[in-house]
Amino acid sequence: MRTKVVIKNKFRFGIALLLLMIFIVMALMISIGEGKGIDKGKDINWIFVKVKEGDSLWTISKNFVDESVDIRDYISFVRKVNKLENAILYPGQVLKFVDVKTYKLLCTE
Repeated sequence: MRTKVVIKNKFRFGIALLLLMIFIVMALMISIGEGKGIDKGKDINWIFVKVKEGDSLWTISKNFVDESVDIRDYISFVRKVNKLENAILYPGQVLKFVDVKTYKLLCTE
């Protein structure tokens, strides 16, 4: 047996429908939108490093930063660029790094 739905207040129904459509459109724009890509539209000279046994993000990153850069921020940047969910590295894994000058340029934009 089907129940019949009756819209008592067309104005409120229209507002609710409009808000639902706005929410869906915004969710789609966020999920498939352009986003702010780190290397989008930039000519970046990536440095590719192959992970060896015993390497960590800290030990590898120390080779690319100086005293003017907080190594923790740099490691966070490297994790974001390489889409790493955690800091666990595996031998043979290839990671992208940048030099200090490029890192500073990317972080100031």
